[in-house]
Amino acid sequence: MDEQSFSSTKSALTAALRDDIRGKFGIDWTQTQYQDLMKPLYSAIAAMLKITKYYRAGNRNIPQSVDDQASYWSSSYTVNTWSDAVNVYKRATAALANS
Repeated sequence: MDEQSFSSTKSALTAALRDDIRGKFGIDWTQTQYQDLMKPLYSAIAAMLKITKYYRAGNRNIPQSVDDQASYWSSSYTVNTWSDAVNVYKRATAALANS
């Protein structure tokens, strides 16, 4: 997730989400910094907030197929110059399914 996307997670934060994050994880999301995303829990929370904002904005359905999930992941969570992102996602998904 790039820094601009991370910043947008703060604007997606409702009072209920802020209170849930603070109550369940002891994290004040309004005080987090981009560097905090190096911690897996913080990165997961940021991803959840980004998805929440995305779906609230357009009432889109959650991608169900691997192809649709790969496209969403590629456009939402990777660097724009990473041309093989969809294939990387598909390979990783296949590897998990086979493990």
